[in-house]
Amino acid sequence: MRVIVGIERGAPELLAELDRLLPLRRNELVLAHVVDSGARGELERARGWLPRPRPLPPHRVRAIGEAERQAAAATLHEAAEAARALGADPEVVAAEGEPGRVLARLGEERRCSLVVVGARVDRQAESQGPHSVGHTARFVLDHSLSPVLLVRGHASW
Repeated sequence: MRVIVGIERGAPELLAELDRLLPLRRNELVLAHVVDSGARGELERARGWLPRPRPLPPHRVRAIGEAERQAAAATLHEAAEAARALGADPEVVAAEGEPGRVLARLGEERRCSLVVVGARVDRQAESQGPHSVGHTARFVLDHSLSPVLLVRGHASW
């Protein structure tokens, strides 16, 4: 079975919990991290509220994007090492775009039997109910053509 896992911080804990439920060494594992390209646009919109804002210089926008890509590579490396420690031989995918849309699309394109996302729980959110799921997981749950497994249990997902 081919399984795609949306990776963010806390990936080793997510993968350990997933391995308990679905042994990773028996499945084709795709680890995907999506840099939310909308964040740079949000930054520009927030700056629009400032009196007489100057646009960010192009080199700053490029530097922000490069920092996001470097963080994604580090996150994927950590996740791949954790997966290998659990006996899996993962494929890693780094992408940019709206994370929920990209994960749902990748699951379909790669003909995955299962899409796995972690429930994001922060200190202010409820631990159960619709507010316990972040916007990425919500989009995947609502739009994936493949079955989706929502894994709860670790506060940093």
